[in-house]
Order: sequence, then C-alpha cells, then structure tokens
Amino acid sequence: MNTAVAVEGKDEMQDDEKKIVLGTRKGLLKRDFLLGVVYELISEHGIDSLTMRQVSERSNVSTGTINYHFKNKENLIITALVEAYRLPNDWRSLAGSPLAQLRRIAGFYVLRGNKDRWWQFWVNCLAFSARNDEMQKNQRERFDRQLKFWSQLIADGVNRGELQAGLDPDSTARELLITVHGLVSLQLIKRDAETRVLAQEQITKAINALVKHK
Repeated sequence: MNTAVAVEGKDEMQDDEKKIVLGTRKGLLKRDFLLGVVYELISEHGIDSLTMRQVSERSNVSTGTINYHFKNKENLIITALVEAYRLPNDWRSLAGSPLAQLRRIAGFYVLRGNKDRWWQFWVNCLAFSARNDEMQKNQRERFDRQLKFWSQLIADGVNRGELQAGLDPDSTARELLITVHGLVSLQLIKRDAETRVLAQEQITKAINALVKHK
C-alpha cells in the first residue's frame, strides 16, 4: 500500500470512545459527523495538508479512536469517499421505477452551491489518485461498480417498459456517466447558478432521450 502519510502519535483510547464510534445509532451519527469533517478539511485545504490531528481537533474525537478504526489517513479518506456514494434515504420510495431511480442518482451530479464541499472533496481525491496507487485502484473499482449499477438500472427500465427497447445497458450507462462527470468538471470550473441550471438541463435531456414514448 502506498500510504500518503505516516500515522501520527496514537493517543490512549478509552472504552467509551470505542462505543461512540461503533454499534449504536449515536455511534453511526458520530461516524457520519467525523467523515463530514474530512470532507470539510479536504475541501478547504486539500489532501496533502490533512492530518489525523486536524480531524481529531475539528471533530472532537481523539486521534487514538480515529487511528483505531481507520488505521491511517489514506483509509480514512477512502472510507469517506465510499460512504458518500451510499444510496439516498428515499431510495426505497422509488422502488418499482428504475427511471425515477436513475433520475435521482443522476441529479446528485448537480452541485448544490458555489462551494459544494462533497464535490470539492471529490476533485481533491481525483487529483490525489493520479499520484497514489491505492487511491487510483479504489477510484477505478468504484467507477466499475457505478457502471454496473447504472447498467442494471437501465436494463430494469427497459424490461419494465420505461426506457426504449434495444438500448445497450452497458454502453448507455457509460455514456451517462461520462456526461455527468463532465458536467461536474464544468460546474467546478464555472461556479455559478447558471452553470448548475445548465447541468441539470443537460442531465434531464440525456435521460429523457432514453425514455420510451407511449
């Protein structure tokens, strides 16, 4: 593993701190908050300057606890990246309509403001992966999983009669992912409301082109 930085000095970790992070609803909320701190710090200062101690001080979780669960900075960053790709809370309410689910996840690629901390975090991870073998491997594997997931949604949409018959799920999913990632890059370059509206329009247009007309 090509670790970005050495783990900093470990604090003693108390048993009650372990319980905070694992096993309970309170622990899961604490974990989500800690990962949110990672998004903030990296979006503000970049990956290279991030330290476990900075995360500890901002999150009020000891470095010993963080090191115990994540081992090193690289694992912490990868965990934060993976967690951000969890399905939205309303996903089950869209069950039965692959088209609605496709629209929902594609909408995620429209930035929420000029300083969308998640996408600023993402672009820092992308740049870091160009010089870190482990991060590059993780990014490649994540894209392959995305491609498979989107492809299955498209196949399900065709089978349910929501999307046009004859679509090739793999190539269609690949084209959509290329489109949405390109639009993210544009929004990061031109950080204004007009560009975000354009991104939403282009995503809607791309998906509407797949819909089966009755």
